[in-house]
Amino acid sequence: MNMLTATHDWMRLFEGETAGDLMRALPEILQARRWFGGKARRIQNVAFVDCIAIPSDSLSMLLLIRVEYEEAGIETYTLPVTAAFGDEAERIQREMTPAIIAPFVLQREAKTENGLLYDALWNRDFTLALLNAMRHDAWWNGLNGGMAASSTNAFRDLMPLGVKPEPVVMKSEQSNTSVAYDGYVILKLYRRVEEGINPDLEMGRALTGQRFSHVPLLAGALEYQGASGRLLTLGVLQQFVANDGNAWQYSLEAVKEFFVRVDLEPVRSEPPAEPASRPLDSAREPYAPLAHRLLGGDLEWAERLGQRTAQLHDALSQVADDPAFAPEPLTAQYKQNQRAAVEHGSEETLRLLKERRQFLSREGQEQAQRLLEFRPALERIIAAFETVATSVSRIRCHGDYHLGQVLCTAADFMIIDFEGEPARALGERRMKHPAVLDIAGMIRSFHYVPFAFLKQQGLEASRWASYWSSWMSVGFVKGYLRTATGSRFWPPSRDDVERLMDLYLAEKAFYELRYELNNRPDWSDIPLHGLVAILEHAQPAA
Repeated sequence: MNMLTATHDWMRLFEGETAGDLMRALPEILQARRWFGGKARRIQNVAFVDCIAIPSDSLSMLLLIRVEYEEAGIETYTLPVTAAFGDEAERIQREMTPAIIAPFVLQREAKTENGLLYDALWNRDFTLALLNAMRHDAWWNGLNGGMAASSTNAFRDLMPLGVKPEPVVMKSEQSNTSVAYDGYVILKLYRRVEEGINPDLEMGRALTGQRFSHVPLLAGALEYQGASGRLLTLGVLQQFVANDGNAWQYSLEAVKEFFVRVDLEPVRSEPPAEPASRPLDSAREPYAPLAHRLLGGDLEWAERLGQRTAQLHDALSQVADDPAFAPEPLTAQYKQNQRAAVEHGSEETLRLLKERRQFLSREGQEQAQRLLEFRPALERIIAAFETVATSVSRIRCHGDYHLGQVLCTAADFMIIDFEGEPARALGERRMKHPAVLDIAGMIRSFHYVPFAFLKQQGLEASRWASYWSSWMSVGFVKGYLRTATGSRFWPPSRDDVERLMDLYLAEKAFYELRYELNNRPDWSDIPLHGLVAILEHAQPAA
């Protein structure tokens, strides 16, 4: 990358020919960002959608960047930038390496000064300016539109006047970047943005309006409005939740303790008695004595999580005066779309499995062969889905529900991250589904935990792994049904629930297998094991 050069003022980097130099440098800059989602694609062109100056003690610029790819497709990203010189630039190079964007040279008359362009989210003045803008419902003009900052009624409860919080960038940056303000609120800036309202903002507004206590309150939002009227969600400000980690981390510890108890069991050498049927059936029966002894309080923990999930679905189904949340029937069009998605996803995954089968472990190859033999079972699952009653309600769901989306507080849970699956388009993420979709996602997450634990420990798969995940899923469903049964959003027919569950479990497991084959082939045996079990249940009785 050639050295960037600005004259008179570093803000000139975004003007004229200098802006062209920066845009030509951006592909390399973006590829180095952890949050950039196009690393596996070849960038054809980068251009500025808009540049919005953010006034503060340290002048900053919020860039909206359009990225065009060679194989077609366009994405829009946010990049807040500011500049540092001298000692400040040296401090950023020492202490804030992830924030560095690019060095540049600033020419002022006869003087030349070295500068450093860096991500403004690491700049205290910039992040405080965003917070104050939301407090005062400010508007900032750009070249082709503007940014609106807004607050909800919860803002003043969460950020009382007179409080002077210290902003800190959170280390868990992935596809977004978050800034915590002294344990009061947390700002999530979306990096890849799309036209329309982000479900995280939409769901946050609806649930905050109801004061639903198991989701962080929404305090404010940052939105971009273009000259054409198009709207993009740039970020949300939410209640900061003190927590003991997420439910995935808790579950890994629970599995560790479970295997210790198994080693102390006199019957540990005998095959464990897994639930005789699927979670939906077993949830209506008492726990097996051995399961109760080995899992104990973890079953109650799973039940409580199921109960909170049902309460979330109930709250989402009762948002008044908003068509985006009104329950809708299971239409023929929805069935057709869902069927096409499952068929396409499964075919793509099976093709990939055949191509990469030789990279799997011996057990993985055996499971792959079994999966290929079970293709008729998948067809039966899809055919059974077609018979689900149209009266079944579709509601707004979490959409990407798993143990990592749940924070464990002192004695309860907070459900977070309502963006939906990042790989899906915004319109898809805002679609309504039967509530069973989220239940299937959490059951798949429980299935992953013990197998992931064993892999991390370098241990062989154990039959006790399935035992743990099966009974924890039973506990989760037991708690869910206790609250959801008889509600407007839960299917009244047990057969319909089972048909929906089979389809969503299979769809999720195929998605997991596709991911593992592309990213962690040695982990592919986890979703393979789950898929074989799901399809085995769909086999006709001998």
